[in-house]
Amino acid sequence: MEFTDKQYDGKFEVSKIEIHNQGEIIRGILYFPPNKFLKPYPLIMYFHEFPQLISFQNIIRDYKYLLEMGYAFLIFNFRGYRLSEGELSLRSQVSDGLSVCEFVKKMADKNIFNLDDINIIANDLGAYIALLVTHKTDLINRLLLISPIIDLEKHVFQEDFKRVLEYIKKFLPTSIRGIDDIQEFINSTKEEISENHLNLNQVAEKLQYDRFKIIIGEVDKITPLKEVNFLVKTQHKDLILIVIKDMDHEPFEDHEFEKIKSEIKLFFSR
Repeated sequence: MEFTDKQYDGKFEVSKIEIHNQGEIIRGILYFPPNKFLKPYPLIMYFHEFPQLISFQNIIRDYKYLLEMGYAFLIFNFRGYRLSEGELSLRSQVSDGLSVCEFVKKMADKNIFNLDDINIIANDLGAYIALLVTHKTDLINRLLLISPIIDLEKHVFQEDFKRVLEYIKKFLPTSIRGIDDIQEFINSTKEEISENHLNLNQVAEKLQYDRFKIIIGEVDKITPLKEVNFLVKTQHKDLILIVIKDMDHEPFEDHEFEKIKSEIKLFFSR
């Protein structure tokens, strides 16, 4: 599989991606490493946060060092977010993650990606989705989560969840679709979490990966360390846990960003 009408961002070849899933389109962008690296490329897929506000270009800028290390980098919007079609749901996001994995497998069949080196970096809610995806596919080699949501059930049943949705609807109306009726969305999400395959508490012991690393803040108010420790205890393989001193759910200080970058580079060194 080759891409026609090649485009470049500096020395990096770039292709827009459209993946059809359940009659709707998932849109994303795929960056290839510099020409000195040969196919098949190792790949990193990025599973984004909730809500997804940062442009693809800015995400790529933050992770460009991984391209320099020889990785291809694929970013996409789950359905219901920004560029992709459809409406937001937990079920649709897991389905989208699996559809992207199938897309990757097809490209690997054409010798574009190395099927033994398919990886995920996931942030916030994207991390929860990535965990559910690894329960359903054995494709993933390295899984790296940054400030993950672990106990989604807890958040959905809290009053704060409704306030967050109200804020997004009022001030960020183009970032998410499917929350027009907030109470209906909350009720449907509660129903989804009642399904075992969409509840991390039910599948945590059945995740499939080769290597696993979590980076989290010491004082993360959204995901306390005790929730991460629950996940650590369920794993049958070694899990690398990096706790950044004094960091909350999002990094703000330069040294926090640098620590995250150094831990990512170390994890993806070959």
